[in-house]
Amino acid sequence: MPSPLTASRIAAQGTCRSYDAREDNPYGYPPSIAPGVVFSLLFGFSMLWHAWHAYRTRTPWLWVFFVGGLGEVIGWVARSVATGCSYSVPLFQMQLAALIISPNFITAGIYIVLSRLIPFVGTDKSPLKPKFYLYIFIAVDIVSLGVQAAGGGMAAIGFAKGTNTKTGTDIMVAGIIFQLVSIIVFEVLFCLVTFKALPQIKASRTLSLLCGATTISVACILVRSIYRTIELLQGWRGYLITRERYFIALDGAMILVALLVYNLLNPGELLRKAEEEKMVEHTPGGRSDDEK
Repeated sequence: MPSPLTASRIAAQGTCRSYDAREDNPYGYPPSIAPGVVFSLLFGFSMLWHAWHAYRTRTPWLWVFFVGGLGEVIGWVARSVATGCSYSVPLFQMQLAALIISPNFITAGIYIVLSRLIPFVGTDKSPLKPKFYLYIFIAVDIVSLGVQAAGGGMAAIGFAKGTNTKTGTDIMVAGIIFQLVSIIVFEVLFCLVTFKALPQIKASRTLSLLCGATTISVACILVRSIYRTIELLQGWRGYLITRERYFIALDGAMILVALLVYNLLNPGELLRKAEEEKMVEHTPGGRSDDEK
């Protein structure tokens, strides 16, 4: 069985050292170079695509997807570098922080999408006013993120010093569970709104595409949150956290799909098109002034 590394041994070995199966590292395995490079490139592509959409459509709130993609790039680049430096605690902390924080920007974008969708289908279809989705769920994300960051920092310091990481891990898990509950509540509200507004959504291809993209993105975020919760409940040396394939499939791939679906079906453009369709509907004769 691998023996845990203490801080003194890490320091003695330097910050960059190849993986040794006889000695444990922060990951529980040697990070693979191929997934790190592939995800870095794909997230970089998605990030730049979102930046182009935000700039071209002059839609400031779309930049949250860019920031989320940027954080993912930082995290996966750190994991790529860690392939040859898997005992580096700073690299471990960098990828951990980046890949925990980044999805919060994507969920913030999803909250904005729902808040802007509701006026098109009718505020009577939602149990909350549109702006409350932003106030409530972004506030919850900020709190949960703060708790996760505090716990993750304590756990990482504990690992670096070779001391107990349980307290930090428990705090981090509490933050993740809090966020998971928030995402579940949001998804229930989203489903409720779309169910009540199903006739309007079906009647508009634009709204159908927007709701479809949002459903996929929310589902991916939910899967990732469930995985992260179970992963940390098992502890830093649990089954899931020490097997990279689960992290690749249930974290990296899920967040990538959540971002890419909004590249292909950009919410800013779809909402603008929905606004144009609404204006045409309210024009006498069903035509815009330019068509008369």
